[in-house]
Amino acid sequence: MSFDLAGAKTRLNITGTAQDAEIQAALNASLAIAEAYCQRKFSFTAEVAHYYHVSAGYLFVDRYPINAVNSVVRSNGQSDIKYKVNKSAGFLDLHGRYSDEEIQVTYSGGYATLPDDLIVALWSIFDGVWASAQGSAGQSVGAIESVSLTGVGTVRMSTGAPASTGGSSAAVPAMAAAILSAYRREMA
Repeated sequence: MSFDLAGAKTRLNITGTAQDAEIQAALNASLAIAEAYCQRKFSFTAEVAHYYHVSAGYLFVDRYPINAVNSVVRSNGQSDIKYKVNKSAGFLDLHGRYSDEEIQVTYSGGYATLPDDLIVALWSIFDGVWASAQGSAGQSVGAIESVSLTGVGTVRMSTGAPASTGGSSAAVPAMAAAILSAYRREMA
């Protein structure tokens, strides 16, 4: 299972390339909605995170799980900062307190392959985005009717209601919100 243009075209039963840009825009919007909801990035890439006026003991990165931290450098070029990496939670735990003007963290993180449950949530959001783009409030062609998860069983969804039903925002349907709750970054 993947969350991509080919999968969307199959899901929507669309052939040809006339609507590719529109479909890709809906895919991108769906991913952006999920990332905003979870306060993190999902797709794997390498990037540089900048932190200004650092005085806390933690540096939270946007993209996790963290694959590797390549460097942690102060604005003066020194790399003598001691830290431990919490890969799954997406942060660097600094040893001691630092009061730097700027710290740059070069790292790679995110999912090289999106987890199946995250893909289910993304398709659920996509259904609403696509329906909205097409001027429809109902389910779109190819909407998920059931999901089988290893170790969980089969979850069946049968509703003719709009994607906003179920107590969550219109952009994140209730089923997607339930799945994404495990991916949300909650900060105290």
